[in-house]
Amino acid sequence: MTKIYHKFPSNFKEIKDYITHDKKKVIDFYFDGDKYFFYDTCSILHHSNSSKREYIIKYLKKKDATIIITRTVLMELTSNYFQIHPIQINFIKELYQSGLKVLLFDEEFIIDCLKEMLNITNEEANLLLGYAIKEVNKSKGIIREIVDSMEKSFRSKILGNNPGNVPLYDEFFQYARSKKKQGDSLAEKLMFICIIVLTRIPLGKYILLSDDLRIRSNVISINKYLKDKHKVKEPFQLTTPALIYRMYKDSIITLRDDMLDILSSSFSGNVNVFYVGEYDIEQEYHSFNKEELIDCLINEKEFRIMY
Repeated sequence: MTKIYHKFPSNFKEIKDYITHDKKKVIDFYFDGDKYFFYDTCSILHHSNSSKREYIIKYLKKKDATIIITRTVLMELTSNYFQIHPIQINFIKELYQSGLKVLLFDEEFIIDCLKEMLNITNEEANLLLGYAIKEVNKSKGIIREIVDSMEKSFRSKILGNNPGNVPLYDEFFQYARSKKKQGDSLAEKLMFICIIVLTRIPLGKYILLSDDLRIRSNVISINKYLKDKHKVKEPFQLTTPALIYRMYKDSIITLRDDMLDILSSSFSGNVNVFYVGEYDIEQEYHSFNKEELIDCLINEKEFRIMY
């Protein structure tokens, strides 16, 4: 059966006290932060299922993270019954109760962020959105399908050099979300577009919490683009294995069984990682069983998990 997505889950009242969703408050809290952790759907599902998730929360707290859950991620968390599962509700509650700011971020809010910080015209903002879409559109996938399905005049505006002075953000993101399909990578691709636009503001670091290694090449490509265009090196993809490595190095998590618990909540079989060993000058790719990976992390001093 084809999965159907709703903008608001029917049980939204069960998380509304733990997630900032009012537009003005979202933007105000956004500018209070400087480390923005965009939580992908897969990582929320994985981390919320771990009995040792308190270590993840402790790490995010130590980093003074601003947690961003985009509208599309919330849609993906909603089942065919249009509800968020109690396990994910509890995880969001725990993030909030730890003192972290958890923002429900409609992707179109990025124009309000631009206007808040920059003296920018609507036409300049539209051009910036178009550049971001074209950069993400380089790889085949859902954004290309969405762009190709747009009404011709709107497509010409959003991808052309004369987009006009009427803001295009609401129309684009609302249209993109309406094309959401099961198994696509829409949430991640819209995050990329948001991050590209937001790095125009000279503020903060952007971390994408995602276990999807299929997007690694996109992250690398966008890094190169942003280094050239906005003089920043963003975003950074933090997979669960890389997160465990960082927590271990920061002495947040030390017990082998606790690390295995978090890995097991994310991976049922082997764990594919990009890593650097003692004698490596480039990243290596390997599929480890979970016990072997944790043993390498603990026992090999120069072993570093990159993705």
